[in-house]
Amino acid sequence: MKSPCNGYCALNQQQICVGCGMTRGEISNWRNMDEKEKEEAALCAEDRLRAAKLQMRDSCGEDDK
Repeated sequence: MKSPCNGYCALNQQQICVGCGMTRGEISNWRNMDEKEKEEAALCAEDRLRAAKLQMRDSCGEDDK
């Protein structure tokens, strides 16, 4: 499985990459993971990015009130 890394690498305060959504641990262990672990990590990373985008959208909407 291909890594979800998109080349925009920066960890936030929670140690999650703002570019791909992977945790610091997932990033460092990627090469040692089997295919099932990689698939799970990629799905979790996608969920984290989606949640972060929703949170940003919600917080931006509060400023408009």
